[in-house]
Amino acid sequence: MRRKSMKTIKRNGHVLVLLAVIFSCPGIAAYEFYKHPEWLRAAALNKGKLLNPPQRLANLSATSKWRLILWNPGDCDLVCRQQVEKLARIRLALGRRLYQVDEFLVITNQAHPLSKTFLKRLQDADIHLLLLTDEQRRKQASLTDKANVFIANPDDYLILAYDANAKAEDIFHDIGQLLNADERKSG
Repeated sequence: MRRKSMKTIKRNGHVLVLLAVIFSCPGIAAYEFYKHPEWLRAAALNKGKLLNPPQRLANLSATSKWRLILWNPGDCDLVCRQQVEKLARIRLALGRRLYQVDEFLVITNQAHPLSKTFLKRLQDADIHLLLLTDEQRRKQASLTDKANVFIANPDDYLILAYDANAKAEDIFHDIGQLLNADERKSG
């Protein structure tokens, strides 16, 4: 009989220790998260680099549309033209929401003139061309010496930036998220 009660006591001791561990874990976890709040930061939902603060790009058309903008600092060569095509495909992939997005090719007025064929292609794809003077470019901190893609909100503020070689899926994801948020806000 004595043996049986020792096993019971031993088992009850293990249960007591287990309960103490179970009930102390939330308190320990809360304390650790309090000491290290960066552990709780959620992953960013956007794929592009958030421009903080957003930067206003003047000279865009006065419409209440979102904008996909390709900034090309030099001549619009083959790589630039491929980027223009990529943005056109992204806009087409938006389906019925493509009418809520405008596209812009932004170059300096120092670049070589674009061919008539390419200008016709831009017009057919409803891609606007914006020529910036050197002074206008200097005022735009986001317009660096390398090509970038930007998403601008309807108030003409650049809010997301991408490298020129960014995946089309990433840009499509972000513009889709912004359009969805805009629909929820207005609807």
